[in-house]
Amino acid sequence: MPGLTAEELQDFTGAVDGVLSTRWPHARSAGEDPLGAELRLLWAGAAEYGWTDLASAGAVDAVIAALGRLGRVACPLPLMDVYVTGSLLAADEKLTAGIADGSVRPVIAVVEADTPAVRFVEAASAATHVVLLLGAEVIVREIAGVTETPGVAKPSWSDVELRADVVFRAKTAPEAVEDAKALIRLGLAARAVGAADRTVEFSLAHAKERVAFGKPIGAFQAVSHRAVNGATDMTASRALIRAAVDAHLAGRDTWHLAVQLAVQFAALAAVQAQFGAQHTLAASGYFEEHDAPWLFRRVHADASLLDGVALAAGDVADILIESTRGLPAFELGERAEEFRREVRAFTTRFRTAAAVEHMGGSNRELLDAAAESGYVTMSWPQSAGGRGASVEEQMVFGEELAYENLTVISKIAADMLGTAVIRHGTPEQQARILPLIASGDFPFYLGYSEPEVGSDLASLRTKAVRDGDEWIVNGRKMWGTGAHTADWVWLATRTDPDAKPPHAGITLFLTRVDRPGFEVQQHTALSGEISCSTFFDDFRVPDADRIGEVNGGWKVITEALAQERVVMANNAASVMRLLDDLLAEVRKDPAGTVGPAGSAKRRTISELAARLQAARVLVNASVRATAKTGGGARLEAPMAKILASQLLEDFSEAALRIFGPAAALGEGVPDVPGRGAFEYNLRYSIMHVVGGGSIDIQRNLVGRALGLPR
Repeated sequence: MPGLTAEELQDFTGAVDGVLSTRWPHARSAGEDPLGAELRLLWAGAAEYGWTDLASAGAVDAVIAALGRLGRVACPLPLMDVYVTGSLLAADEKLTAGIADGSVRPVIAVVEADTPAVRFVEAASAATHVVLLLGAEVIVREIAGVTETPGVAKPSWSDVELRADVVFRAKTAPEAVEDAKALIRLGLAARAVGAADRTVEFSLAHAKERVAFGKPIGAFQAVSHRAVNGATDMTASRALIRAAVDAHLAGRDTWHLAVQLAVQFAALAAVQAQFGAQHTLAASGYFEEHDAPWLFRRVHADASLLDGVALAAGDVADILIESTRGLPAFELGERAEEFRREVRAFTTRFRTAAAVEHMGGSNRELLDAAAESGYVTMSWPQSAGGRGASVEEQMVFGEELAYENLTVISKIAADMLGTAVIRHGTPEQQARILPLIASGDFPFYLGYSEPEVGSDLASLRTKAVRDGDEWIVNGRKMWGTGAHTADWVWLATRTDPDAKPPHAGITLFLTRVDRPGFEVQQHTALSGEISCSTFFDDFRVPDADRIGEVNGGWKVITEALAQERVVMANNAASVMRLLDDLLAEVRKDPAGTVGPAGSAKRRTISELAARLQAARVLVNASVRATAKTGGGARLEAPMAKILASQLLEDFSEAALRIFGPAAALGEGVPDVPGRGAFEYNLRYSIMHVVGGGSIDIQRNLVGRALGLPR
């Protein structure tokens, strides 16, 4: 099924909002309709506008979109129940006609046997029929009586008594019932996310307007980071839900898994984001004059209903362990996927048994082959000797090498430094430097961080003072990975100590380090890598090595950092390999390693897999946004880094809990789970969190993009 176009879906959701604005205008309406009168009127409106006949068109994307909008006003109109019933009863023209015109208003109950009564029924006061879903049977009965059961849900859930007469009964394929349950789960998650997302919006507005201690409260990191976490989780949740819808419409055999991943992540994210938003709103959002309390009820009601609609295949971990597949792919377009096949053929030559990057990473043969194949300079325009690769193709190359634990350091040089030389370098610099980078033999390190300057790069202190055609540099750089083997340094210096703002006084150089006045001191990191302190003592740099304008280095730096952060976000591919390695180990003895379905270890795997898929979908979104706009992705790229970086820490730590002490052993020990990758990445994970701008700084960037005050 093709689904609706983006424009059609936008028009449809606009129409839904228009109807809701008159018939269910705000979340407080949930507490103002105890007898279901307004809900019945809304149901009639849904029939009038064709929402109750969406099953005939297979428009599940419209249903999910509508449920998201319903969640924003805490409305329990059961559109997915209507859609699923219409699909299951398609052969009964009389019933489907009644569903379409609103005279038959069904709600669904998943049961283990035919029963005269059901509990926890949503929207029962407005419904006419209950559809009982058994393992391989569908039964429809009229509602005989409704008893409200007050609690979290508003309008209240109900205990429902059913008439003895059967309106419809039919055997059906168990797969059809499982499909129905999967869609119901996705609909509940979509509605909960809609409600939580709206509360996050309220909290963002409140953080910008509410003043405490003389400042808008959004200026306090405790508030802004909480808001960013909520916005990040909601962005990922919406993307995962859309990915599951797309998989269903495309008829992929992985769509149940896509649904379970979306639900696993989004349900918990909605609950956490709701709590976070309520904390920001504080007393302002605690009283029922505000919509937040009613949205709170909606989120928790929908999340709690999910347990009653479990799939026979189990949770995410159960599906992954019992199959031979990994997480569903996110395709980047036909051209990019064709290139992926090319890259996989290339990496086959260099795959090793090593499971960690420092073992199977860059080697001379790999670097030479990458340069010869044009992969090193693939991002450069053809006019500069590159292949003008699309952003999607660049991401494919990064993903595939990261998955295989291979590193082409010369491509990082080409992407960061070569691109800067192409954009800001002189013709002489381009002629002199670009061929060296393109050769694949360009060992360099980043001269950014300093003892007092990490993520706050604009405050760097290393000075460069002009002396004719040279600059005299004095200062110290820290954490220069690879500086002990580097021939070149990408050096950020301060050339105007009085510049306001400080970043206006920075100048960039790309220069060799084999001259007097340069000294290296090595440090061994927790991961085993060598990073260095480097000292510049009257170190002379030719002006011919200056990249860009004097005091114009900040523009050069930010362009290079943007590329670095996309690379950092791509560590999701590395975690993907870790997950596949973990699953391969678990599949050898599932019961002995992780226990039965529902065990704590399986729940952990489900959560980690869903978080990984959330990071991957944001990476995919950031690539598409960058390709579409030609610039960076303001939100998606840093959001992806936030999720993926923290995930690597949690994943590696969880592997030790799943496999026990054996996972804490290194790659040199025979038969270690993951071949040593788990303990190595546990040690290395800190760098993913703090490197390239710590995730706290990334949260600040997202906060600025969301309009929060500095």
